[in-house]
Amino acid sequence: MGKKSTVEEIKEMVKEVSKSAEPVIDEARKKAEPLIKDVAKKAEPIYNDIREKAEPIYQDLREKAEPIYNDLKGKAEPIYNDIKEKAAPAAEAVKTRSEKARKAAKTVSDDISLKAVKFSCKEEVFVQYSHHEIRTTDIIEKAKQDYVSKGNKPSSIREIQVYIKPSDNAAYYVVNHQETGKIGF
Repeated sequence: MGKKSTVEEIKEMVKEVSKSAEPVIDEARKKAEPLIKDVAKKAEPIYNDIREKAEPIYQDLREKAEPIYNDLKGKAEPIYNDIKEKAAPAAEAVKTRSEKARKAAKTVSDDISLKAVKFSCKEEVFVQYSHHEIRTTDIIEKAKQDYVSKGNKPSSIREIQVYIKPSDNAAYYVVNHQETGKIGF
């Protein structure tokens, strides 16, 4: 068989990248699950705390009001309204804290969803010029390979910037803001 065409090479690279991305996506999902459970755990004590604090007040007020209401029927209404008014701050506190817990849980859930989308979204950028088409991830990989081929360790790459210059049929790179290199297309 002859030499593979650029399209065939690109298709193979796409398959390889897709396969290598699967563990990242799975890892993101695994990381998201405990965060969601953690939010639920953190919200539950707040809800229980509010409920525990409000329950005795409610029961106390109910116990005090019920006999009066039963004994006095129509005369108990002003007392009931007074009790209701006194319990309003506790009820408002329960409502406010419950709303805060709900908003916190939603914010964390939204953040987790956005992060999961970042890991699960397939992104590709191509540079097309003249009669060429090059995927930017391929250029970055070639730049890393060139850097390593010069005797450097792959693990030493903390940062890489790549400058694509179609007029030179080349890309220039800078690793860790120090080492530079050039690769051709």
